[in-house]
Amino acid sequence: MSTDDKPTADRAARDGARGAAFITLAKLWFMATGFLQPLVLTRLLGTDGYGLYALALSAISIVNNVVVTGSIQSMSRAVIQGGGRALRRGLLLHAALGVTLGGSLALGADALGAGVLHDSRLPGLLRLGAIVVADYSVYAALVGAFNGRHRFATQAALDITFSTMRTGLLIAFASTSMRVTGAMTGFAIASAVIVAVAFFAARRDVFGPDEDTSAREPFGAFAKTYGSFFAPVLVYQLALNLVLQVDGLLYKALASRGAMTETEVNAMVGVYKAAQTFAFLPYQLLLSVTFVVFPIVNRATLDGDKETTRAFVEGALRFSAMALGAMVAVLAGLPRGVLSLAFKPEYAVGETALRALALGQGAFSLSVIGTTIVLAAGRTRAATAIMLVTLAGVVVGDVVGVQTSHGGVSSLNGLAVGTAAGWVFGVVAVGLYVRSEFGAFLRAATVGRVVLATAVAALAAGALPLHGKVGTLVAAAVTGVVYVALLALTGELGRAEIDRVKRIARRGR
Repeated sequence: MSTDDKPTADRAARDGARGAAFITLAKLWFMATGFLQPLVLTRLLGTDGYGLYALALSAISIVNNVVVTGSIQSMSRAVIQGGGRALRRGLLLHAALGVTLGGSLALGADALGAGVLHDSRLPGLLRLGAIVVADYSVYAALVGAFNGRHRFATQAALDITFSTMRTGLLIAFASTSMRVTGAMTGFAIASAVIVAVAFFAARRDVFGPDEDTSAREPFGAFAKTYGSFFAPVLVYQLALNLVLQVDGLLYKALASRGAMTETEVNAMVGVYKAAQTFAFLPYQLLLSVTFVVFPIVNRATLDGDKETTRAFVEGALRFSAMALGAMVAVLAGLPRGVLSLAFKPEYAVGETALRALALGQGAFSLSVIGTTIVLAAGRTRAATAIMLVTLAGVVVGDVVGVQTSHGGVSSLNGLAVGTAAGWVFGVVAVGLYVRSEFGAFLRAATVGRVVLATAVAALAAGALPLHGKVGTLVAAAVTGVVYVALLALTGELGRAEIDRVKRIARRGR
């Protein structure tokens, strides 16, 4: 590196580190406020009302999560390449997308809510959710523009503002006589306000002069180029979010046509959603691994460095599996106690569902890391196909689990087991593909040791004579210690791994 290049490189490194810190803070705040919502809403709405809200939220979240991820990446890339002109054009595309998606959801609310999901109260909630869907399409694009401009502090501030405002308005409106409708109304108002705030923050970029006036490609050519990157990301994200959210919707559609009443079905959905709140923690906490995996595997693939790719894939999956085992051991070993930390006693019937979902989430989290590796290597179609295979496994598992149950809590447990089975099926599919293409995945010895340590630690947790919230927290800590000790005794966690952690810690100081 030349002397002239060094200040630029140093500045980029500082900007990157600062940006990572801002976005990490926003992510932690988002998780904290997101966790607060079910704690309060389960008390305000009851199991039936919370289940109804969760169903509407699942339907709109499938669309929102797909659009947000694809929009941020696509708009960031476009703004980096085309500046203000690309931002204005991109916003037009995303406004049209928002109107299309939101309008489609509003028009199809009766067919989906009253028809497929067999609940006369859902169409009104879905129409309110359609406002959120339309707003998210524009908001995510504006966030992507800030990301492309390296305005990470603005990006983080917007996300913190939105998550705070959304949580506050959800709870405030749910506290009124409107209850479930109020909660969705609060969400819709928050999404509309944040779009206005984000647009105001981006006004100079939107209305300012173009940095580069030399390239003036027609709008149609821009839209084609933009869509060629955006569309594959959307398809993969759609499959991923269906895998995460389809089980609750399938349960509603299937159970509503059985012997259970509408209120009973919604109550079971509420319990299931409460169990998911904890079961999804391993996946949410391990998402950060994908941000590291993608650029490293992408660069190694571009350089044709197969040995680096193989070693990194194996190492990343191994350490991810060890981290997952600790979380899964606590959730599977102390499901009733974990649920009692946050929810009222009536949600404790979800303990078996939480145990099954936690075990399945361990497998699913590894699947997502695996498909991220495939995506980083430029094989979007293969990653999407794997996720669709996982989705098929989840759907089959859910249908079999619910249809072979006897209603009530039994049907809820059948749903959780079916979903977990689909996730396990998915990680097998990912493992076979990644091993065939990259020559590495999880070693059988690592799988055996992690599974053994997780199982023994979970059983030990269940045998501890500790009760209540404090007892559960103490038991969780003991479970973690037992798990780590077992990894050390089996030789999976050795001196080399401990030294590596120490080196990373020293670099961070």
